[in-house]
Amino acid sequence: MKKHNYRTKKVNEINWPELRQQLGGEAMTIAVDVAKAQQFALLTNSGQSLSILVKWTLFETTGLIHELKQLNCPVTVVMESTGTYGDAMRHQFRQAGFDIYQASAKRVHDAKEIFDGVPSLHDAKAACLIAKLHKEGLTKPWHELDEAGRELNAARREYDLHQSHYERNQNRLEAYLSRHWPEVLALFDLDSVTLEKLLIAYGSPQAIAADAEQATWHMKAWGGHFLSADKIARVIDSAGATIGQPCIDAERRYLQALATEMQHSRCQRQTAKQLLEASVVADAGLKEMAATIGKLTSATAPCVALPPASMQSTAILIGLHLDPRHFSSAHSYLKALGLNLTEKSSGQYHGQLKLSKRGSSTARKYLYLAGVAADPERPGDRPMVPG
Repeated sequence: MKKHNYRTKKVNEINWPELRQQLGGEAMTIAVDVAKAQQFALLTNSGQSLSILVKWTLFETTGLIHELKQLNCPVTVVMESTGTYGDAMRHQFRQAGFDIYQASAKRVHDAKEIFDGVPSLHDAKAACLIAKLHKEGLTKPWHELDEAGRELNAARREYDLHQSHYERNQNRLEAYLSRHWPEVLALFDLDSVTLEKLLIAYGSPQAIAADAEQATWHMKAWGGHFLSADKIARVIDSAGATIGQPCIDAERRYLQALATEMQHSRCQRQTAKQLLEASVVADAGLKEMAATIGKLTSATAPCVALPPASMQSTAILIGLHLDPRHFSSAHSYLKALGLNLTEKSSGQYHGQLKLSKRGSSTARKYLYLAGVAADPERPGDRPMVPG
């Protein structure tokens, strides 16, 4: 590549009839560098003897597609997998009947100095690199999630949304209870529904102590046979004799609001969980997969305390385009997960074999948690979650 090759034209500055004549029905590739607003692409034939760098705004996408269809030749679109910014445009290309290929963003970044010797990267140059990688056969057909996969992915994201809200508020609750009622943290787990309802109803230990008889009755109703009378008595006693800083009215309202938000997130998380599990069970292939690594929050192994989201493995993998049914071999699936072994050696130095950790760290996290839950013989061996 030379510097002048990065000069771009606006989409309405291209002589489309002349381009159609030059192509003469030959297949054309459009390599797109996806951005939020201004898009860049390299229009080129199969041998890259004819190349035009074009730029356009999102509002001009429809006009560009119209001109590409008027070329009367096979069109292949190559795009990076960069989040969701290119999804709308890719949908329009798909609707137009174009073949779509996916280029690795990491490969594009690593190739920035290979073709022109300059370690720079900008939108126009990235489009040229994508075209080069596609010509070398280093791209792959873009696999779209079907409706069932999209439904599963959306449900999984909804579950994560409520779970993350719940965990953040749980941390806030622990901090505030440490200040105002530290004794209760030794009596209840932070995910206790009884503690949650107690705080919603009263908000502070002082309010509980002031209405001890009614609070005792409520706790018996909420906890049922899972909550002993002795534990209830200890909670009431701790509320009256706490060493914590007394709550003012604003702090009491904050604790009530915090517990209310936790209750909302917990209930919504449960609804999303049920939808996810139903979607997984409805698919025969996913049902078998879930039996091995879990569908969402199915019963964890005995004595292994895992967070509720630890068994989302099946939904996570499908939502991240890591359905094993779409891979040609087990080795290619391992590489996609970043679980293949790599080595760095030079001269007399021989490095250790290590996981490449390429691909989605989220997928590796949930596979790790599924593995921990499936090993009841080692409940105390809990190393840090790998990236």
